[in-house]
Amino acid sequence: TAVGKARDDVWPKPVEEFLAGQYLQLSDVVLTRRSGDIGSALIRWATNSPFSHAALVYTGERYDKGISGTFVIEAGTSGVDLTQLVHYVESKSTFVAIKRFKRSWFTPERQARVRGVLLDKIKDTYDYWTIWRIVKKIWFGVQSKIRTKEKTVEAYHKHDWEPPNEYICSGLVQIGFVQTAIEAIKRGELPPESLLDVVFSNSASSRLPKAGDWKYLGDDAKATAVNVQDVLNDELYAITPDDLAQSDKLEWLYFIKNGAVYQVHTYADVLKLVQ
Repeated sequence: TAVGKARDDVWPKPVEEFLAGQYLQLSDVVLTRRSGDIGSALIRWATNSPFSHAALVYTGERYDKGISGTFVIEAGTSGVDLTQLVHYVESKSTFVAIKRFKRSWFTPERQARVRGVLLDKIKDTYDYWTIWRIVKKIWFGVQSKIRTKEKTVEAYHKHDWEPPNEYICSGLVQIGFVQTAIEAIKRGELPPESLLDVVFSNSASSRLPKAGDWKYLGDDAKATAVNVQDVLNDELYAITPDDLAQSDKLEWLYFIKNGAVYQVHTYADVLKLVQ
């Protein structure tokens, strides 16, 4: 298919044209596959997924004057990093997929707050420049294949180890949405059951009251929602890029490969393009 021109109804279109348009929003979820990375390959094997890394759209020219390009925020080898999205496309990734959280309460201010939660962690550091970087990744992947992700994360914490970056990245994305919702619930801006909207892990969601059941908690509903981040901390951090890919709470939008951007609507559409 020929790459389309600058019209919204013509796809695929060149990456440059796509990034120059108004297609992306703050806190869009970015899923990628790292190129030539053994850790990436291991994560894909451990999760049976085409994706091994996750990030968020942080800013761009339409949001901040003086900014040139579109930046994503991610967990990097030295902590939380900002990276130009075009670098993902050109060198860091085999392909890139974009999903979006769409709810009426998810205003531009809350979109900005999600990315702000990740920015708050900008000084968090992870030392992966020794042999332990490889050992921990391999051990984590193997252990996750044998037992649950949550128990593997818990074991890492007991040994004062940080889980490998590919898990930290998707965990940070999850925490960003959860913390933003909790802050709004605390202020009385959202009902407690809104938390269900932003927990993208099916196993974590199963531990929460179902939609419609929150009213039976009465005055305890708000406290239940506010305490979720502490109670389910390991489970939220253990979310994988594939959990984000599988979640129907995030809508598929775009897929970028070989310099072209495609519109996608389902995971099946994505998998066809992956192949």
